[in-house]
Amino acid sequence: MKKRLWAALLAVALSLSTLIIPAGAAETMNFSDVSDRNTALAVETLRLMGVLDGYSDGTFRPNQQLTRAQFCKMATYAMGAENELGLYNTITVFPDVKPSHWAAGYINMAAKGKDIIAGYPDGRFYPDRTVTVGQAVTILLRLLGYKEDQIGGVWPDSYMAMGAKVGLTEGVTLSGSSPLTRSQAARLFVNLLQADSAGEGGVQYTLSEETELVSVDGSTGKMRTSDQTYDMAHPVSATSLIGARGHVVSINGKALTFLPLTSGNAGTASAAVVVYEDRSTAGFAALAGDNTYAIYKNGTLATANALRKFDVATYNPATDSIRVCDTRVTVYYESCDPNPSAPTKITALGGTEFSVLPSALDTLSKFKPGDQVTLLLTADGQVAGAVSPSGSTARGNAIGVVSDDGKIQMFCGNTMITLAGTAEEDFHGRVVRIASSSKEKLTLSNLSGGISGDLDVVDRKLGSRSLAENVMIFMDGELISISQLTSGTVPSGEIKYARVNWADQVDLIVLRGNQDSTVIYGRVFWEVERNPTYDEETGESGTEYIEKIGVDSGGKRTDAYKMSYPFQTGDYVAATINRGKTGFSSMVKLTELSNVPRSSWIGETTVLVGGRSYTVAPSVLCYNRDNQTWITLEQALKYADTANLYTYRDDGIIRIIEVQHRG
Repeated sequence: MKKRLWAALLAVALSLSTLIIPAGAAETMNFSDVSDRNTALAVETLRLMGVLDGYSDGTFRPNQQLTRAQFCKMATYAMGAENELGLYNTITVFPDVKPSHWAAGYINMAAKGKDIIAGYPDGRFYPDRTVTVGQAVTILLRLLGYKEDQIGGVWPDSYMAMGAKVGLTEGVTLSGSSPLTRSQAARLFVNLLQADSAGEGGVQYTLSEETELVSVDGSTGKMRTSDQTYDMAHPVSATSLIGARGHVVSINGKALTFLPLTSGNAGTASAAVVVYEDRSTAGFAALAGDNTYAIYKNGTLATANALRKFDVATYNPATDSIRVCDTRVTVYYESCDPNPSAPTKITALGGTEFSVLPSALDTLSKFKPGDQVTLLLTADGQVAGAVSPSGSTARGNAIGVVSDDGKIQMFCGNTMITLAGTAEEDFHGRVVRIASSSKEKLTLSNLSGGISGDLDVVDRKLGSRSLAENVMIFMDGELISISQLTSGTVPSGEIKYARVNWADQVDLIVLRGNQDSTVIYGRVFWEVERNPTYDEETGESGTEYIEKIGVDSGGKRTDAYKMSYPFQTGDYVAATINRGKTGFSSMVKLTELSNVPRSSWIGETTVLVGGRSYTVAPSVLCYNRDNQTWITLEQALKYADTANLYTYRDDGIIRIIEVQHRG
């Protein structure tokens, strides 16, 4: 199996761990919307390939969907064949890809020169349609040399099955019909470097012996390692991978990229130090090899003052940083392997298996199956030490989140590990304390409260406290990003639990479900309330006119309140009603995308505007301006050739659609 030592690379490198990137990291890795080092390392590997890069505004946009044209360009660079583009820039293979199209050369070469793509039955290519996972996997399998007669079956299922067999779809769990995002594309292309080739006719990658990356010089096109100098297939500027150990990936005799060894093993520590005195860094220099390291406690940059007794430290060479985890879990010691005196693995928490580091043997060997013991865990869930839970300051503090299907995930610092077994229905969707007191049984208890306050999504604050950069947010037991919250403010009543870290920043928030209920999308209306008045001095009667504002959300009108918002009738807004239901606590005008043609739509779920792919909210509201009625999405798409689309703070989600016939 070709280069299968890298089979686990991407599952780790693009996992949603939340290790913060050090302040000194190169700019190419400091994406404002990528909060973990491992994801940034993988993107940097692809940047060297010329396949994927960040944007000029400092973002990576991991959830942005890719078009068929964009994916063709990426595949071309992964083949090291971009120097052949001149042969295909002026020809026409597909009637909807003229030579003037920005991606004409890439598409034509992929179709005619490399035979890795095909058009639709009508002969067109549809370059601006979103590429699906199935289409992407098909292209990459053809790039690896696989032919139709080797795969057969029904597309895309047969291709997805072959992709899984050869290691191409490692870590990609979406169906073949799902749209492909930038982060999923990163998974596929890094997997491509270690997938099994079909042999003759397929692209062949060569991995060097393990080495250290010394320099990358874009001006000379040279990549230098500790033992060799390479010509680069895609000369780029200096990379933040310099100093990392790994393998040079070559194609056609040139260095295509550098695959850091730390991307494959950064999530697994081989040694640990237990802190036995507050603010002590004893053993850290030996762990790191010198004193130049940075300290990150639960993912946040820290100093020795943040260290507490029984914290566990491990070293990450990719970041030259000490990762400190403070998770302790009190368990019933179920079993071990091979024996209690020198265990390499132990089982606890209802059948969950934990690896044991050598540093734990002195303390763990004092216990045996059947005992209660408090385990001191590393950030990747390994046992670094053990103490008695009675009469010690190492009482268990482990907490976790239960999904709606009962899966239990326990926090280890700022990462998570999945426990064996499932939780009872009463705990589904909840945050829980975790322990065990008997064999093969978890002890769970609901956790609620913590700190209080409204969550300000825009300013990243909960009450008066700032959110940690690596804050984890859960809804109904599922991890979500803060960008998925549709309300500018989430009231405290919608927050089940919130926790602060050692730096007094909020690092964990558990929300109640259905957050869309906290924000109302709709159309502003004004009404005038007339109240009779009577002047006792003059005896004159009159009328007081009070202007009030409300929101019509698909025919369901809110109460109208006396407010001072500067909106006009017909404006589309996102509004939140305060808890006392005496007025709006916030109201924001939606961002308008004007006169979007019907041809920009891909089905009823996606629309391309200005080269960007927008997702249509399942609860999207549609308004017919001609007859001033709310209609269905199907009716809106049939009614007019163009439509005005509205998003909340341009978050990539279409909330309201307005149509008007233009004869």
